[in-house]
Amino acid sequence: MDQAARELIRAIRGKRSQVAFSRRLGYRGNVAAKWEGGHRFPTFSETLRAASRCGIDVPAALARFHAASAERYDPEDLGPWLMALRGRSNQASLARRSGLSRQQIGRMLSGRSRGRLPEVMALLDAMTGRLPDLVGALVPIEEVASLAREAAVRTTLARLAVSHPWSPAAQAWLDTRGKVPVATAAADLSGAIGIPEPAAEDLLDVLVAAGAALRVRGSYRPAPPTTVEVQATPEDFQAIRAHWATVGAERIQRGEPGDLFSFNIFAIGREDLQRVREAQRRFYREVRAIVADSPPEVPAMLIVHTAAFEDSRGS
Repeated sequence: MDQAARELIRAIRGKRSQVAFSRRLGYRGNVAAKWEGGHRFPTFSETLRAASRCGIDVPAALARFHAASAERYDPEDLGPWLMALRGRSNQASLARRSGLSRQQIGRMLSGRSRGRLPEVMALLDAMTGRLPDLVGALVPIEEVASLAREAAVRTTLARLAVSHPWSPAAQAWLDTRGKVPVATAAADLSGAIGIPEPAAEDLLDVLVAAGAALRVRGSYRPAPPTTVEVQATPEDFQAIRAHWATVGAERIQRGEPGDLFSFNIFAIGREDLQRVREAQRRFYREVRAIVADSPPEVPAMLIVHTAAFEDSRGS
């Protein structure tokens, strides 16, 4: 993470000299040289202050990264912002994923430490899996070479989720298998997720081309895991939702053993309906935390739909 931090600082500096950049931030010495050389690092807050001083709209960048938490960012106390991003992940799991100690994480979450830039970047990636999204919201991601390839793969996967809706399921299946012979992969994938074998074969080729899977020595293998936030038009989102709702409905019709389905129809106040929606969001974050700490043993699907029956015909 040190290298990515150095590259981010260099990207924020832009065309300014290191000396001019340091002076702009109020330092007498050439602190930029020390930062970019990896001899010392600024805090995360100081990095965002530098970005702001260089004309980057930091509040807008934080909102693009995670709108729900953006207003909680305080350069004097990172705790509330980090807690909003943390979800249900416990400190032990965050320590495993970030390489930081539980003590380091605890100090940052409590606001007792502002955190050096590499440490906060590692923690953010452990919490969200979306560090390239944050960096890309601040600077052109291609200027941060350590994250640029991952960002490119993520962008491609986000497009795949629209153009090939079954691609996330195929990735999840491959994660559970670890290594699958090319000769039997299409048939195995077809049987596992319920798509025709030719479509499964095409899907595997698409995943390899996108960098989401590897074809090595006669076997398909999963690429390093990547968390993707799909950026799409409202029409694309509607198509994705409709696809998975249809898949869910077909499974209900078949009565698949082991599937858990529940529904509840009720009358509720409008304010309390909003509380239900917030509870759904919390539940989804909790599920993501569970998935992040779980061994990949079986691909699964979760669909939760909260809707108000309103007359949409108008007056």
